[in-house]
Amino acid sequence: KTIQMNLLCNPTGKANKFRAVDWLVERNNLYTKVIYSGTGPNCTIKHVIKESPLIEVYQNCHMTIKNAFHLQHCTIWHTPPDMTKTIQKLAARIREKSPHSFKQGREAIASITDKVVDGLALMHMTILTDDDETEDHFEFEAEDLYDD
Repeated sequence: KTIQMNLLCNPTGKANKFRAVDWLVERNNLYTKVIYSGTGPNCTIKHVIKESPLIEVYQNCHMTIKNAFHLQHCTIWHTPPDMTKTIQKLAARIREKSPHSFKQGREAIASITDKVVDGLALMHMTILTDDDETEDHFEFEAEDLYDD
């Protein structure tokens, strides 16, 4: 049903390479506004509107030339990032600082307040200020707001 409603498209034609239509629209916007927009006096809204229906034609021409001349190294697809060094540095930093274990005297850079308690205090202050107007008020605690 999703494919029938055109929410997914397959720009490469390869198996399991479906993308959301908005991805294709954004890609076409990139080609229209950045790659094929022209330079200098040609970079005008009129020029962009004139060129925008031709984006797929330009892309097909590029693919034809790329395939005809076997230009496999020229592509818009990047290799997956090599995260080896990043992960090694992160692991060394975790070993050095041990953020996952308790150390006496270590202080946090920032404190995270309990928003439930803050909300309860705010509601309690509201009840105390409105106490003169109404006789009914309820006592509650933080545990009352949690589901069992």
